Amino acid sequence: MINANNSIIFNYINYFTLACIIPIGYFAPIGEWLLLSFFALSTIIKLILNNFTIKLYNYYILLISIFLLIISYFWSINPERSLEVILPTSGIIISIYIILNVSSSNITKNIHNIVGIPLLLTSLCIFLDLVFNTEIRSSLALLVGDKPTSISGNFSRGIVILTMILPISIALYIYKKKYILAFILMGLASTVVFFGPNESAKIALICACFSALIIYFLGAKSFVAFGIISLIIIIFNPLFSSFVLPKIGQLEKEIEKVVPCIKAGAKIITNDKLKNNKDISQLLLEFEKIQPGSPVPKKIINLLNENNIKCSKNMQWQTTPAGGSIIHRFLIWEYVAKEILKKPILGHGIGTSRFIGQNIILNVPNTKLEIKGGIPLHPHNNFLEIWLELGLLGIIITSLLWINIIKIGKNMRKHSSILGTGSCSSIVAIFVVSNLSFGAFQAWWMASIGLIFLVFFQSTKYKN
Repeated sequence: MINANNSIIFNYINYFTLACIIPIGYFAPIGEWLLLSFFALSTIIKLILNNFTIKLYNYYILLISIFLLIISYFWSINPERSLEVILPTSGIIISIYIILNVSSSNITKNIHNIVGIPLLLTSLCIFLDLVFNTEIRSSLALLVGDKPTSISGNFSRGIVILTMILPISIALYIYKKKYILAFILMGLASTVVFFGPNESAKIALICACFSALIIYFLGAKSFVAFGIISLIIIIFNPLFSSFVLPKIGQLEKEIEKVVPCIKAGAKIITNDKLKNNKDISQLLLEFEKIQPGSPVPKKIINLLNENNIKCSKNMQWQTTPAGGSIIHRFLIWEYVAKEILKKPILGHGIGTSRFIGQNIILNVPNTKLEIKGGIPLHPHNNFLEIWLELGLLGIIITSLLWINIIKIGKNMRKHSSILGTGSCSSIVAIFVVSNLSFGAFQAWWMASIGLIFLVFFQSTKYKN
């Protein structure tokens, strides 16, 4: 009776954890590490009640990872910061190991609904917040005494987690022949991603969709090919960032951009109909007579707006909003790569990224723009951060872990074409985001990846 009750209790904890991945990812993304820790703790209690029946897989990666984190303290450029990071990072790594080696052994019934329905409802909330400004998340934050955060804080992290778990969620519905739900989920979640503010999520979703087609039709070997390419990127990232990205960033390319007609010098966009209108022609002549760079009188601006006349301006691609974001990343990664080459074997110590290059000024190529700070808290690239903080030793461990992940994805694809494709596509999305955003050792980020892998393992009977 006791064992039966324990089994029921822990099954409900299992359901609760899986169902909360996406809602917490949107409404309180930092809480992902609390969800992971709670689940790991409940798993340990379950082990105690069942006399520690546990199988340890790849435990050597766990041990050497934690050992490297600890010893990095001794050569850290900021030992106090490293000491702050070692314990929580080790705790998250241990928690992930526990849930993936123990909790994944139980196949969860109806996992397609346990994961899919919260994902569908959360996507609907994000859609309403984005399109209709319903402020659902902000209102909930106020109810618990929190202050609404910025648009980035409201949407970006939740949208990234949604993007990474979406392929396996759709695959689960297709596997259960719930085609209509799969179609609705794909349409709604994709709309959220492309309407949302996170560019990394958009790129990850596009890559996941293309990879799903390739992996489904070409099989496990295509995922192995991705594994080889991604491993090369992980290992040679510093060299690529040092020698290739700067050349791309220095390319001179002007882009014509539509701008408000508030300063003279911009080119007015006209058509034959406008040119034949005498009043409009006179207005355009008055606009052209204004000294370039001088403000345009409000009277002329109002007349231009009333006639729906727009202006355009040629500018370097680095100064456009999208180009500015790209070049900012390029400059950060170039600077990080140079810092990596200073201590390539041991790195600068865990958690030290935010203290490197604080007073450095980065010059945007082909412009007079400057960016203060070589690294804004972290390099926005997981693998470059591991290179920077833990050096070659850290990358070797990361490569071993990545090889195991590719092996798991390959075998899942062999076991089930649908679920395997979903899992592999989610792994591709995780890899893309890891190369574009967030810090490698942020607790919520590590926890999110661990929980998504738990969904992979509980989606199929195949484990290793």
